[in-house]
Amino acid sequence: MKKAQQKFDKILESVSKRIQDEVSGLMGATFTLSAPRSQLISKEDSFEQISGKQVVAKMDVTGDVQGLGCLLIELKDAIRLGGTLIMLPDDALEEMVSAGEYNEDAEDSYGEIANIIAGSYTKVFEEMYPQNCRFVRKTQELIIPVKVDIGSDEPVPDQLYYQVVTAMNLNNRQMGNLVMLLPAATFGLEEEEPTVEAAPTVGPPKQENDIAEEGIGSEPVESSVVSEPQLVKEAVPEFDVQKQRKRVDTLLGLCHQKMGGEVGALLGLEVVLSAPECRLVSKEDYFLDEASGKQILAHMDVVGEIQDKSYLFVGLKDAIYIGGTLIMLPPVELERAVLDEEFGEDTEDAYGEIANIISGVYTSIFEEQYSKKIRFLKTGLEKVLPLKVETESETPLPNQFYYMSSSSLTIGGKALGKIQMLFPAAMLQLEGLVKKGAEQAVAPQAQESKPVSSAGRVQESTEAMGRAIDVLVVSDDTQEAGKITDVLEQRHLRTKVLSFKESVTDYLPGEVKAVFLVMTNVNEKAFSVAIKISAACSLPLIAAGPGWTRSKVITAVKYGVDDILLTPASTDDIAEKIENISIKLAA
Repeated sequence: MKKAQQKFDKILESVSKRIQDEVSGLMGATFTLSAPRSQLISKEDSFEQISGKQVVAKMDVTGDVQGLGCLLIELKDAIRLGGTLIMLPDDALEEMVSAGEYNEDAEDSYGEIANIIAGSYTKVFEEMYPQNCRFVRKTQELIIPVKVDIGSDEPVPDQLYYQVVTAMNLNNRQMGNLVMLLPAATFGLEEEEPTVEAAPTVGPPKQENDIAEEGIGSEPVESSVVSEPQLVKEAVPEFDVQKQRKRVDTLLGLCHQKMGGEVGALLGLEVVLSAPECRLVSKEDYFLDEASGKQILAHMDVVGEIQDKSYLFVGLKDAIYIGGTLIMLPPVELERAVLDEEFGEDTEDAYGEIANIISGVYTSIFEEQYSKKIRFLKTGLEKVLPLKVETESETPLPNQFYYMSSSSLTIGGKALGKIQMLFPAAMLQLEGLVKKGAEQAVAPQAQESKPVSSAGRVQESTEAMGRAIDVLVVSDDTQEAGKITDVLEQRHLRTKVLSFKESVTDYLPGEVKAVFLVMTNVNEKAFSVAIKISAACSLPLIAAGPGWTRSKVITAVKYGVDDILLTPASTDDIAEKIENISIKLAA
């Protein structure tokens, strides 16, 4: 099976090159694709990996082999490709992309590109695939992945697929991914998969052996069929909280992307939200460890299919700066207001408008893409002194677990503090994170509970310690850590992501073969983590971060770092570091 997939992947590499040439020729532009990444995947897992509105074009496979697949591309990318094809002026094209305006002309022009892609698959498969087959682009529609009914045949049947993912670049502008789902059975790529997939369905092998030893293994089929559903019911949870967290993290990431654009448009300045982080916190944890200095809390009522509350926190000085910028205070006056912490009526009203914009962003994303239709309404502002908050009280928010979405804020090139949104964990159906991985968080020693990592992953202490890990990724930069883990997992290396606050030594050395330390900033805080890692093991340690200087490299080496990776890193850069690890381990 592995050889069959390797041969198939070589065909896909040729397809990718042909698509580049054909689409570039059609549009009269430079269109490039990254090296294709492929994997066997279920319909459910594939649509969970895809975020944002997608244009899906169904692809019929006809000839000696037959099946149904589909081509997926993010809406804004389809508009950009289609608009480029019909030679829209740059200003008009950017306006269409920003507004998500997928009109008839854009749909028809992108349809032509989808036809070209189908034709590229057909031509290469005719030349290289042993059986005759053609790819025909059929209907095209707009979908929201999180709302796809997995059990239905729309937009494709619920079966195993061979997923091919390539990153697009148009005229040196990096775009999203082009995703092709090919029916695995059609191309003989799922022969070994049923044995892997069957395990959770029929129960653990040990139980089957036990049945056989008791003389039941040779009984008629119906005896085992009766017992198996009972085993499944006990072994498989009804609700997968890990998948739910993954969905929520995707939506929160989209909110932060949109928030930067909308707040920036209102202020007339570039607004950047960086170093996004999603994780579980208790009320006590938040006000002791997360909230830094005086805060402005915007209360957000949640209405619709869910009735609840959420809470937006921004540092007092940052709220003054944001509000003062909106009302165009002169620079000297603005700096003085920030320094003196003057949150006057005009500034408060202006910041309230920004909070309204932010609530609108959450509303638009959640109404459109969350499983339950909900809206966020800003109901008031309040000044909060974190160290004076009583954990057991109901003010300024109830004592419960929250799912925190946090980012660092930069406005007009000026670095501010963090913007943090707290949602009741139960509201987002994430209370299971508390039950599975954060039981200690209700005790006074909350810092030792390790509820989640910086990538939003729950550290289920008992279960996690029993899982084999090849590479440990310790990070306060979710985006770069995600890129690194993707490359590692493509090489079938098992990974574990931890935040800087979690106990690295709990996992070292174990079966870990190497450690990546991924830093938002190369500073003493990050180096202190490097010291902990070096003290716990002698494994290869790769430090990834931006802005390396000679003195920083020397300091890193002194603290036990074996190799340096400059971020943001390309896939090739990451792959090179991984290969270097392999060479060292082999030696």
